[in-house]
Amino acid sequence: MSRRRSRKGRKIRRFLLWLLILSCAAVFLVFFFQLRTVVVSGNRHSKADEITALVLERPTGGNTLLAKLLNTNRKIDRPGFTERINVAITGRDSIRVTVTERSFVGCMEFDGTWWYFDSSGLVMASAASRMEGEGIPPVTGLELTSAPELGAELPITTTKVFSMLGVVRSLTETDAQAVPDEAVFDSNSALTLRYGDVSVKLGSGEKLEMRVKKLAEVLPVLREGYAGVLHLESYDGSQSGLIFDSAK
Repeated sequence: MSRRRSRKGRKIRRFLLWLLILSCAAVFLVFFFQLRTVVVSGNRHSKADEITALVLERPTGGNTLLAKLLNTNRKIDRPGFTERINVAITGRDSIRVTVTERSFVGCMEFDGTWWYFDSSGLVMASAASRMEGEGIPPVTGLELTSAPELGAELPITTTKVFSMLGVVRSLTETDAQAVPDEAVFDSNSALTLRYGDVSVKLGSGEKLEMRVKKLAEVLPVLREGYAGVLHLESYDGSQSGLIFDSAK
């Protein structure tokens, strides 16, 4: 009986010892890795304190390690400019949050608010004003059938314009200088891009990828002080030259 009690006592003491060690380790991790500094990068539209709030909305307890664990390559499903955040530990009390913003093909103004939409037409962000040089062209000429709503498709009747703007986006993603000052649609959904004093007519969707590729080739020349209209609406790759109506 005494041997059984002795073995049982040793097991209890070992358990209590391990419990004490784990408790001390937990206390050490909580107090030694207290989060004090958050550095945010990659955020063009959202403020740094808004990104910090995203990190701390998870139950981190103000702990550096938990902030890293719970926000590693984290996708943000709610509407807004931020699509993903990723946390890296830069010190025992500091982290860096890298922001990946959503890829929008255009934005439209309605009732004093700018609404941003992707190539599927989904409105995922809004702002009271546009940011200068944000890389997202304002879109005009489209008629809204109702007020836009976050998380819903932009309410227009001709949805093919979304994929058309997506083709233009493929150009601007590789060349920031190729972002137009404005993307204009007419009543037939024909697209015109405006770059300062130059308007580029691309047509209504047929062979658009080929035309945008050709636009990428001639844009550096157009930037050299040209003014007028470049006609690519009939371009199909067979032409030896391009039509440019000079305004000068």
